[in-house]
Amino acid sequence: MQTPKKPWNTWQKFSFRFFFLFFGLTSLFCWINNVFFAWSAVAKASVEDLYPIFKPLSGLFYWLDKHFYHTGYDPKSQVSFPIDNHFGVIFYLTLFFLSIIAAIAWSILDKKRTNYNRLFYWFNVYLRYTLAIVILGYGIDKVIPVQMPHPRTIDMMRLFGNQSREDLLWKFMGVSPGYMLFTGSCEILAALLLFSRRTAVFGYLFVLGVLTNVVALNWFYNISVKLFSSLLWLYAFYLLAPWLARIVQFFFSGTAVAVPQQQHTFQKKWQNYLLTAAMVLVPLISLALESLRDVKAYQGEITSVRKEKMYNVTAFVTKDTIAPDSIRWRRVLFVYDNYVVFYNMKDKEDWYQYEVDSLKRTLTLHALNSTVIKKLQYAYPSAGKLQLNGEWKGGRDINVSLKLSPVDSMYLNKEKLKIMQD
Repeated sequence: MQTPKKPWNTWQKFSFRFFFLFFGLTSLFCWINNVFFAWSAVAKASVEDLYPIFKPLSGLFYWLDKHFYHTGYDPKSQVSFPIDNHFGVIFYLTLFFLSIIAAIAWSILDKKRTNYNRLFYWFNVYLRYTLAIVILGYGIDKVIPVQMPHPRTIDMMRLFGNQSREDLLWKFMGVSPGYMLFTGSCEILAALLLFSRRTAVFGYLFVLGVLTNVVALNWFYNISVKLFSSLLWLYAFYLLAPWLARIVQFFFSGTAVAVPQQQHTFQKKWQNYLLTAAMVLVPLISLALESLRDVKAYQGEITSVRKEKMYNVTAFVTKDTIAPDSIRWRRVLFVYDNYVVFYNMKDKEDWYQYEVDSLKRTLTLHALNSTVIKKLQYAYPSAGKLQLNGEWKGGRDINVSLKLSPVDSMYLNKEKLKIMQD
């Protein structure tokens, strides 16, 4: 990248010091995520496993919030992890103010420095690769559809008005694998452009366009990664900033411009070889592990979907009384491997974890966030039929007959019906 040969002015030096500190510190969160996702490809892990890394900051952040920020952060009841929450706001604000203070101190201690050409170059290379690897991971998550999978049966059964904007966006993306493949391919292409010095400037423009759409969706659909995606957008804009004047000249003045690339190297050959190896191997390893993780997740999703079963109630009998609509069932859905959802006559969901004892032919139900346990006897009178009986809410003895209802390709069937009607 071309950098000024003449001495930098005071504002340029201070700006670089601030962005070097702020982006350098916040980019550590990117690498924590990258390492975690790579590790989760070979070991069973969940996002909650990252929480202990940031937990030591909860005490300090609580004190800062109490005396300065006043966001209402409470480490006893809120997650201490930098997403779109109180902790996240304090996390980024604290790093922002620390970077300003440190940049001022740096300016005083290093006031005789005329420029940071070399450090500017290497920091931009580091930030470019950081951004590329993060964007590459998001692209793979869409090409291998695990970030926004096809809506499950439970999603299809929910009323439109009972869903959040985030739920609707996830279903909008997941219901069309082709569109998700397109958006994922754009992200992968943007990342690949960033890996090469020769295509970096075009890559900045491309990734900025991709991230602008992502950030807009996150903010307007209230997705819980608004702060993180906005930070990635700032990375892209910062990297593009040195070329903005030339880009404006090209697009609006109609004159030819050049984007010469400057390159710094080490004096020793082994250092250059080591750097080249790292710049090739790190993206390849990240690509391989991310792909492996997503393939395993996709296979698990397919296996889980195939186990789903939905039964419509054909008869609901109780002893000595007519059960109210809030007690009677409309349908029963077995979903997510070991969860079952009972729908009452008002279509309200009642979730339980379940265990099956095939010898005693019993279904043991564990209420979520409760110690309530219920047992029901089950039987299969004939193919596609299920019989459940036992004690239900209010101590009522129930005997329920159910019929299996196919759930495969529900959306596809509706689209075929519409085409036939047209």
